[in-house]
Amino acid sequence: MAQHKTTFGGVDILRFLAAVMVMFYHYGFWVWAFPDGISARATGGIPPHPEMAFAGSGWVGVQVFFVISGFVIAFSAENATPLKFFEARFRRLVPAVWICAPVTAIILLMVGLSWPTDAVIRLVRTGLFVPFEPWVDSVYWTLGIEIAFYAIVWILLRLGRFDLMEAVAIVIGLVSTLFWCAYFAFGWNDLAETRWLQVTLVHHGAFFAVGVLLWLMRFKALTLPRLAFTALFLFAGALQIASSVDVHSIKVGAAMPYAAPIAIFLAAVVLMAWSLHLDLSWRGWRRIGLMTYPLYLIHDVIGAAMLGALMRAGVPYLAAIPVVGAAMIAVSWLIAAEAEPRIRLLFDHTLFRYRLKAA
Repeated sequence: MAQHKTTFGGVDILRFLAAVMVMFYHYGFWVWAFPDGISARATGGIPPHPEMAFAGSGWVGVQVFFVISGFVIAFSAENATPLKFFEARFRRLVPAVWICAPVTAIILLMVGLSWPTDAVIRLVRTGLFVPFEPWVDSVYWTLGIEIAFYAIVWILLRLGRFDLMEAVAIVIGLVSTLFWCAYFAFGWNDLAETRWLQVTLVHHGAFFAVGVLLWLMRFKALTLPRLAFTALFLFAGALQIASSVDVHSIKVGAAMPYAAPIAIFLAAVVLMAWSLHLDLSWRGWRRIGLMTYPLYLIHDVIGAAMLGALMRAGVPYLAAIPVVGAAMIAVSWLIAAEAEPRIRLLFDHTLFRYRLKAA
């Protein structure tokens, strides 16, 4: 099947739902289950609400993001030059960070979680996409992993060997699979959150590989080997999710379920694969998809501080959650629709001015 310029509304919907899952996981569970976390401290303290424990699996939306990235990046990079690919990723990643990170730094100062020198250091490191903390918010941990995958794709484009994308994705997936098998076989619990294993894709490479394979099976050919590798890498993804469940259980001091996040993740991948064959071309889906990135960046510290403020004003916790969620979605829409395009326009007249001259 010839690949052509198109959009995938189902992927945009799934991306948005994954971000909403992560948001309500933080508001509905993490802010009271893990008092030492930055979002919990930003609220000023929330008493336990065991009735909201069902929200404790929403963090798996991040793993869904990684699968979507594998698909979208492979899809968009196939006919791109190295320069155009770099420019597209820069224009996608940077504006939202440069908008959201300063606001988060200000909130940290306002709620007493930082001081001027610390806030500036965190802001600079976040704005420069330094892959190791501290950042202004813990949610930025995923950006270094995403950029590592983008770097691999860029290298293939630079070498003129994008035809090796499938082989490279399989290698990445196999390394990740072998690691997680060895992790559980040998009890490598101390390596569950090792940052260099994250930014080298050892931890999450299987998710990106699944995304690449979904792209191949959608646009190239559905073959038995591709199906087999997809199943294997989904198994590796389930192992990674299980390790994350163990980490969460230790942090909150209570046992957490394995089945729920694994089932949510597998269902999301199935829905994504199914949606790739649906005609969901309404432009609004694309706008919803673009909202996801700023929503992910702003919801944690900023939303948690708003949640705490509402509760101190007398709004019940369960009523405050949807109010804050709706506010964060509205702000993310404004960022995606109004603020980000202006930053990109500024880039067009400065960093990417050569493109205007060529036109």
